[in-house]
Amino acid sequence: MKNPKNRRTRRLVTAIVADLLVLGALLGGFTYFYFLRERDYTPKSLEGPAPAAATAAPEETQSPASAEPTQDAQATPEPQAPSADTGLLGGKYADKFTAGEVEQTEDSYKSGDVSIEISKVAAGTESKPITYYVADIYIKDINSFRTGVALDYKDQNQGDRKNVMSTLQLSQLTNAIVSISGNSFAFHDGIVVRNGVEWENKLPLYGDICVLYYDGTMETYSQKIKRADVDAIYAKKPYQIWTFGPQLLVDGQVPASFANGKANPLCAIGYYEPGHYCFVLVDGRQKGYSWGMAHADLAQVFYDLGCKVAFNLDGGDTAVMTYLGEWRNQPEASNPRETSDILYIAEPTAPNAQ
Repeated sequence: MKNPKNRRTRRLVTAIVADLLVLGALLGGFTYFYFLRERDYTPKSLEGPAPAAATAAPEETQSPASAEPTQDAQATPEPQAPSADTGLLGGKYADKFTAGEVEQTEDSYKSGDVSIEISKVAAGTESKPITYYVADIYIKDINSFRTGVALDYKDQNQGDRKNVMSTLQLSQLTNAIVSISGNSFAFHDGIVVRNGVEWENKLPLYGDICVLYYDGTMETYSQKIKRADVDAIYAKKPYQIWTFGPQLLVDGQVPASFANGKANPLCAIGYYEPGHYCFVLVDGRQKGYSWGMAHADLAQVFYDLGCKVAFNLDGGDTAVMTYLGEWRNQPEASNPRETSDILYIAEPTAPNAQ
């Protein structure tokens, strides 16, 4: 006669094995759906803002031939010289730019249209040091603030998957001056606009969204937004839309709490005013060099910098910064995780700009 205890043990083992197989199948499906599946997109160009109307010159009036000029007649005013180039910055911060020549060092880049200064900051404590990088960015033309998408360069992709690419390779292909990893939109649903081209427009959102408009302003929105809110955003002509988050500043203030309190490598963008932005890259998970930051810590960095808006992007193994085609930070992994997109700054007329 078989031992009932042995039968119970076999049933238990069978149930455990079955559960593990189901769990494995679920995890495999999740991994494929969110990380391995190459999704299909139909990019659609959005209507940008209408060009500014040229001011018509006043019509000249011809005096009658018989009329003689008098001594009281006023001399015709000389034409006014064109106003100084204003751009997004409204003519401010002229000292940040050159007369047109390019000046670059290992930490800075200046031209007639772009100004970038990169600072390496050491913070934290002796037992838990933190190292992060701040790229302070001034641009005159919104066309200098661009995003690079791996799918636009799939024929030059050196990897096996065409929807993702090394941030370093993507920065080189786009002639980026400075770049950071983006929001990896190929791995989740959301609203995706890149350089005025819509790649996706789906609700509900994976996370919060950040919008950069053609006029250089930036806004963030909660993932709870409705379709009517999205329609209102589109009516204002978005140039870039990222879905990720969280929002690091709300109404210019650090939120009371964040869902994730763990320290990690992080990557984020900040906004001061039209034409003035910053990229922040936090190294992490490296003992003795950089512990990383929680979202609350990073939000405080942006608040202390004086930003009005700040938004978190894809972090962890993806979080990297490049400068002039080289790594600028010290990534945790020797071969950082590939991404579907980057944010970068370039000259407004840079060749190969997408």
